[in-house]
Amino acid sequence: MRKSVKLAILLISVPIILLAGAASWIAFSPGSTDYGVFLKMREYQIGTLNMYGAEEKGINRYFENYKLDLPFLYKVMFKADNLSLFLRSYRTEKIDTASINQLEIGNGTDDFFDFTFMIRPDYRYNAPLFHGDALKALPGVTSALYMDFYSLNDGVDTEQFFSESQDKILRAIELAQPYWKREGFGELTPHLDPYKSPYRLEMIEPEKGTEEERKEYFDTVYSCFVLYSEAYLESLERMSGEENLSEAPMREREVKDFVSILYEKDMAVKMGKMIFPEEDFDRYFLDGFWGTGPLE
Repeated sequence: MRKSVKLAILLISVPIILLAGAASWIAFSPGSTDYGVFLKMREYQIGTLNMYGAEEKGINRYFENYKLDLPFLYKVMFKADNLSLFLRSYRTEKIDTASINQLEIGNGTDDFFDFTFMIRPDYRYNAPLFHGDALKALPGVTSALYMDFYSLNDGVDTEQFFSESQDKILRAIELAQPYWKREGFGELTPHLDPYKSPYRLEMIEPEKGTEEERKEYFDTVYSCFVLYSEAYLESLERMSGEENLSEAPMREREVKDFVSILYEKDMAVKMGKMIFPEEDFDRYFLDGFWGTGPLE
């Protein structure tokens, strides 16, 4: 009964949010560019993972050339009839799943709404997972970059993990300062508060910026992402193999518990369930992006 009430509230509230944003969307140009940065982030991440010996997972074939036909209100939101999904999932010797997700507005437009990524270590390594979103402005969505290193148990020492690469993280935080989200920092993800790190980065695009200021913002997004990614992958590479396979089931359960929280409470999941065919959402979110399979 409670789930039915929550679903009813969601079905009512999301359209209201979209309609409320429609007026501002009239003044917003859907072609507002990210100056090629989101595609550049994708290419960087794929190239870097390949340097670490990444192999593509089989799930990628299912989502090759995958299109999402949008419900009416989302057509208004995106000013398009459909979205093209780019999803790639990889593994390496030390990485269980590294995923890249992008939504292209239309087909073949190179107009990307987002760049979303995640890297989580193989279960042999008790290390943080790395996740982030770079978003472009839409009704109800702020143009922003969110990144963090999530610790899934008390045994993860984030500062020790980054000890030799901490300077890159601090440099990224310094670069982000002109765009730092000073009001409402972390408020969109209170359900993840127990897992967040001291290095959480949230930066937002200034309103009504000039062309030069907008480009500078997106260039900074790219620079911060590269610094965080380098710091994480270098730190994971330095870890010695912990062949303690007896702890692998416990760490797998911790990952599934974390993803279960996202599945239940994250707004992006709620939106995804509205635009994906019902039979494909779990395959996309659990098998594809997070690489967990069923959560039970």
